Amino acid sequence: MLNVWGEAVDVKTAIINRRSIRKFKQDPIPNEYVTELLEAARLAPSGTNHQPWRFIVIRNKIVQQKIQEVAYGQTCLSEAPVLLVCCADIQTYAKDTARRVQELVEVGAMEKETADKYPGLNQPKDEQALKTYIPHAMLNVAIAMQNIALRAVSLGLGTCIIQLMKVKKIAGILDLPDNIIITALMPVGFSNENPDPRPRVPLDELIYRVI
Repeated sequence: MLNVWGEAVDVKTAIINRRSIRKFKQDPIPNEYVTELLEAARLAPSGTNHQPWRFIVIRNKIVQQKIQEVAYGQTCLSEAPVLLVCCADIQTYAKDTARRVQELVEVGAMEKETADKYPGLNQPKDEQALKTYIPHAMLNVAIAMQNIALRAVSLGLGTCIIQLMKVKKIAGILDLPDNIIITALMPVGFSNENPDPRPRVPLDELIYRVI
C-alpha cells in the first residue's frame, strides 16, 4: 500500500493511523482517488462472494445538505468534498446466488457436493424472504467500507463511518428502490483535524473464551 507521496504504508500502520474524521478541508478529491477507494471496496471479501455493496458518490452540496438535515445536523456530511452512501442490494441474493456458487466451484473455493446442498440455491425468494438477508448483506458492506477507510489512509484522506441517520428519509431524497438498503454514510476528504486515538478496551476484555 502506498501513500499519496508514493511511500509504502503497511496495513498495520494504516490501521493504527486511521481516525474518524469529522472536519475536512475544502480541497477537491481527484476522481482517480475516488476510483481507488471504490476499487478497494470491490476487492473486499463477502459471503458466497455475493458482493452486495453498492455506492452512491455525492459531490453535489445541495444533496449533501439535504442528507445532513436528516442525519441530525452532522456538518461533516456536507463539509466533506465527497459523501459516499454505502448500500446493500438484497436482490443479489435472489438473482445471483446460483451464479456465485458456480463461480466458487469453478475456482476451487467450494466443493461441488457442498454447492449441490447450498441452502436456498434454487428456491424463489419473495420480498419477505429477501428481507432476512439484510443483516448478512449489511455485514458484507461493512467489510467493504473498512477497505475504503484503510485505502483512504494510504491516499492521505480521512473518512468517518456514520450510522446516526434517518434511513428512510435519505432513501427518499435519493429515490432508492426497496432492494437498496442504506448501511452507512461515509464522508471523505482531506482531514482538517488530527484527533487523538479513541479509547480502546484491553485485549483481555475482547477474548471471551479460549478453548
